[in-house]
Amino acid sequence: MLLTFDLDDVIFNMKPLTMEAFRRAGVPYVKQTSWNIDEIYDKKLCDNLIDLWSSDMLYTMPVLDKGIPHILNALMAQPETEVLFVTERRLKQPEKTFRQLRQAGINCSFVQVYDQEGLKSDILKDIKPDIHFDDSPNVIRGCMEKSVPVTMISNNSTLYNHYLRPYVEHYTSLRRALMKKGLLTNLK
Repeated sequence: MLLTFDLDDVIFNMKPLTMEAFRRAGVPYVKQTSWNIDEIYDKKLCDNLIDLWSSDMLYTMPVLDKGIPHILNALMAQPETEVLFVTERRLKQPEKTFRQLRQAGINCSFVQVYDQEGLKSDILKDIKPDIHFDDSPNVIRGCMEKSVPVTMISNNSTLYNHYLRPYVEHYTSLRRALMKKGLLTNLK
């Protein structure tokens, strides 16, 4: 079984980076209700978010759930399971992405990291995962259009993807998704 995982707001917690953007803009925190940030935030805040998403701070974000490294390592240890990490970050820096995964305790190899140019849904169509886990509405829709099996991570921090809930399988966390799909049953 081939499983692919998005990183930001699926494995890594982006809230500290977002909170820093609000702090720098000098405005109170408001949850992101749309994927198009310029529809909901002023230019100064959008500029701060874009700057931070393009900074080294991105590569220091903590995991959302402290158990995720153990779960992913156990999945990767199963001979019948292959795990890849597919991200669509602003800066294409697979070495930094790889180091971030390793520093989080995820024992992946560099060849498991896909941080490259192109639409993620096109990359996933070529990879052909059995299941891809993501939070991005654009990626979710792209996967649905290209018949890539996708499970959406959708919770109170990802209000920007709630409108897709009637159309796609979704869970509040990666741990819950893996559990409900029966992928955690064989883990120690």
